[in-house]
Amino acid sequence: MPYKIEVRPLAAIEIIEAYDWYELQREGLGLEFLDSLEDFYKSLESHPQHYSYYQEPVRQGNLKRFPYITVFEIIEDTVVVFSVFMTSRNDLDKKK
Repeated sequence: MPYKIEVRPLAAIEIIEAYDWYELQREGLGLEFLDSLEDFYKSLESHPQHYSYYQEPVRQGNLKRFPYITVFEIIEDTVVVFSVFMTSRNDLDKKK
């Protein structure tokens, strides 16, 4: 049985901000970011326990193409996503 994905409000805001920033860099790049995030969510739906602990019981996983970490917790049959944040300091500085 696949896990459900629940994205908390802070994570949703971070995702929107990342999408907007990537679209400013190049049209369509924001959609590529969302596709990468969707691929990550598909992995979470089937095997969220395969990701390492950030601080137990909270886990983390990296997006493959983009410098983002997703922080989440497995609560019964749901993966609760708390944050999706940029890990690259240089990209963060450019964002300002």
